[in-house]
Amino acid sequence: MPPGYTALAGGRVLPSSMTCDPRAPVPISPKAVLVSSLLAALAGALGGSLAALLLLSLDGLQHWLWGVSVQQGLPSQRPALWCLLIPSATGVLLCLLQWRQPQALLPGFAQTLSSLRSPAARGTTSGCRPLLGGVLALVAGGSLGPEALVTHLVVQISRRIWRGQDQRQVGAAVSGSLALFHTPLAGPSAVTGWSGQLLWRWLPGLLAGVIGFLCFQGLSAMGGRLTGVTYSFAFLDGGGVPALIAALLGGMVGCGCGLALRGWRRWLKHWSGHRLWRLTPVSTGLLLGLAFWFQPLVPFSGEHQLRPLLLGDWALSPGGAILSGLLKLLLMGLCLETGWRGGAIFPTILSGSAIGVGLHALLPHLAPLGVWCGGVVGGCLGVVVGSPLVALVLGLTMLQGHGAIALGIGVLLSHLARRLRRAGKPMAI
Repeated sequence: MPPGYTALAGGRVLPSSMTCDPRAPVPISPKAVLVSSLLAALAGALGGSLAALLLLSLDGLQHWLWGVSVQQGLPSQRPALWCLLIPSATGVLLCLLQWRQPQALLPGFAQTLSSLRSPAARGTTSGCRPLLGGVLALVAGGSLGPEALVTHLVVQISRRIWRGQDQRQVGAAVSGSLALFHTPLAGPSAVTGWSGQLLWRWLPGLLAGVIGFLCFQGLSAMGGRLTGVTYSFAFLDGGGVPALIAALLGGMVGCGCGLALRGWRRWLKHWSGHRLWRLTPVSTGLLLGLAFWFQPLVPFSGEHQLRPLLLGDWALSPGGAILSGLLKLLLMGLCLETGWRGGAIFPTILSGSAIGVGLHALLPHLAPLGVWCGGVVGGCLGVVVGSPLVALVLGLTMLQGHGAIALGIGVLLSHLARRLRRAGKPMAI
């Protein structure tokens, strides 16, 4: 048989390039690489620009509805009746949107990425209802992140633009939209981690997406910058053993919180078939309204709240900080399972940071604040995301290197916990 050919059943002989794994690298001409890179860069710029415009619009709506203090990451100054009325009315609107089409919900972040990897995994969720529901949930103060809404919108628009053509351009657009995590590594780690062959396509798209994001001032609309938060180097300044103990404790606490969140969502799914379940968006809205009153750190995604929390502007007691973090996780799970759809990454990072603030206040001499927050965030985010690489990249980026070693320890513990429990696939985020 000539070299480079493979014999198939029935006597057929085909070139080996036609019989190998479709995800395996194949020889590509330099011209094809250049053309595809330029197309991917164009798609990434589109994705980044759409993400920036959407985040700016959401930020403006929240400013108009809740006041300037929410943009500063502080509690809303609106009257208690207003804080109770807006989420409750939004729950009623979500209930009406989903009454006749209960399956027309905004897909999760992981579900959207799955649809890029496998055509068979593409859902039928389309149209304006899921997008409108996602916008309402975020603007009304749901404990949800914007990543699910952003990626779904980018996918829908990109598929219309590149209909019948190379659908990998859709993935490049999504990769560009992930600049909302403030890093050029989020796209490659989340989108291209399953196929090294495509790295040269996603990376130009991501870089172009970051440029588009900056052009529309998307990064300035996010509150994820931690200017003023003091860096600590406990592992390098002679406090390695106490810092290691704190990182391990924080990582174990974070893993426990992440596993508890998974169990909480499974329990809620068990009741989703009840005939009164369609009314749960209203009850969730009422709980959100009460949270505005009693636990103001619980509503919203958390990207604006992170810096004031770490700087101590919230002035929470140790128990209050831990309780706020736990309640935010519980309410996030409730939102995701009762029709308030969005992302889970930003709320998880804020919840882990709040719990870390509380643990540091209880044991201030064991390790600095960054170590506690990094350990808890790494453990919890690793369980929620389900990918150690993605959890590490997002945690390092959103915490801007604070507690980096502790974050890595927490992510490692979460990976070990998932393997020991044989958790299988991560829940949709």
